[in-house]
Amino acid sequence: MNRHEVQKTLENKKVVIDGHSHIGISPKFYYQGGIPYALSLEDMIIRMKILDIDYSVVFPMVESLYYKLNLESDKVETSTQYSQFPYEFENRSLLNEIYEIYPQYSSKFLPFFMFDPSREAEKQASFMEELSDKYSVFGLKTATTYIQSFVKDLEGKGRPILDFVYKKNLPVLFHSSVHPQDPWASVYDIVDFAERHPDIRVCIAHSARFTKPVLDKAAKLDNCFVDVSAFIIHCKLAIQNSLAVATEDVRFPGDYNNPASVLSDLIKNYPDTILWGSDTPFYKWIQRYYLADGTLHEERLECNYDEEAKLLHSFPDEIKYKIAYTNVLKFVFGG
Repeated sequence: MNRHEVQKTLENKKVVIDGHSHIGISPKFYYQGGIPYALSLEDMIIRMKILDIDYSVVFPMVESLYYKLNLESDKVETSTQYSQFPYEFENRSLLNEIYEIYPQYSSKFLPFFMFDPSREAEKQASFMEELSDKYSVFGLKTATTYIQSFVKDLEGKGRPILDFVYKKNLPVLFHSSVHPQDPWASVYDIVDFAERHPDIRVCIAHSARFTKPVLDKAAKLDNCFVDVSAFIIHCKLAIQNSLAVATEDVRFPGDYNNPASVLSDLIKNYPDTILWGSDTPFYKWIQRYYLADGTLHEERLECNYDEEAKLLHSFPDEIKYKIAYTNVLKFVFGG
């Protein structure tokens, strides 16, 4: 089915949609001893059946063959030995896995392209155009922290990608950060981008790191959404007063020892803004990665495979379908 047909199908039945999930492989995470590092589409469909998730927005992992696999360096370097531009292999592989290898499951997935706003944007945009002529694609996703690219570059170096977004009327999902040593994925840059581009549907991942001024601003923008992907481990970060979430002076107030309470308060305060996503398989996070000052950052955040879904299903149907159906549809398709 094409994008319009999928939209009509989804509008005619109330379902649970995971608005943020990954498939593919992350060699760097694997060789650093990190978890998670891989997930196949077949594994994803099994998880969805177990967890009562009907559809998933899905995109590749954050790495690409275009970036050199260097476990000792704090700098992202590139190579055209295996891939001519960012996510050439990964985006093709994603769509091939969905539509060619497992066509019996394809109707359950809404694939997004992964992109790099700072490098080879013209080649990326041309390739996205080519693939979207053959396959149904529903949006774009970027995780600029891990590839050391800048959100702001989407309006400069990344303009061909931005033009593609406008042409196809596709939404854009941004990984977000507030860490002082992560200048690449600032929540403030993302919400400001959404304000400057009211005709583009924008989603800020990871609860905007609980940054209340950003949540407040996003709620005032008809085109801006905030997903609660990997919610439980982000609540744990708030309990730790980690620099990975908003500092207390600007943090959304709540009892972060009780994730259900915090999520309930977020929904009450921002009913048309919050949408649900699990971040599968990154609901659990045992990783090492470099910050801007060259230091190697390590985290170990535990969460079981079913906790994010159980949290969602603990809410009354009216609330559950608001954040895992209505708001997801608005982000993906508009209207």
